[in-house]
Amino acid sequence: MSLSKLKAKGWMLKGFTLVEILIALAIMAMIVASTFTIFRSASKSWQKGETRSQRYQNARNAVSRISAEISQAVINSNELSKFTGDKNKISFISFVSTDSGIFELSEVEYWLDGAKRLLMRNDDIEPDYDSGTYDHSDILSDNISELEFSYFDGSIWLDAWNSDEATGIGLPKAVKIKIRVEDKKAREGETFEVIARLRTA
Repeated sequence: MSLSKLKAKGWMLKGFTLVEILIALAIMAMIVASTFTIFRSASKSWQKGETRSQRYQNARNAVSRISAEISQAVINSNELSKFTGDKNKISFISFVSTDSGIFELSEVEYWLDGAKRLLMRNDDIEPDYDSGTYDHSDILSDNISELEFSYFDGSIWLDAWNSDEATGIGLPKAVKIKIRVEDKKAREGETFEVIARLRTA
């Protein structure tokens, strides 16, 4: 059918006007912007969740390691061998797994660097029974806002322990370990708590 015949029948052929094109582009731009905003929000939520999960996993691993090493604590025949601790720090002699997989007697200390919110671990593979000197000092976990120990003597929980003042073998029956991990702005956090039972007590 020719163009003249289409016009004769009242049919009009025309293209998009500039206004229509601009409206279409504006709608498309809004759709793209909305999609990008949704994607960015989902990505941030996923990253935040991953960061939180990693932070909590590090805290769980730290508590597990502390518990395992405390449960292996010993007091040997050396009169300087001690198990001491208060609410925020603990020092003891324990059988610790080395990089080679062999368990060796080691002097271990756990404490919290409150200013930097770092859970620290000191160790001395060849114990000199001097709690003021250690071969290594490592960061066990970061973002830790609280570290607390309590000691069970068989009947009650105590805030401190000193094997020199304890009766019998000089070790507590159990040690309760509590740490709190928080984000950098301390807006959200989680507390982990475990009881380590000493095998030689």
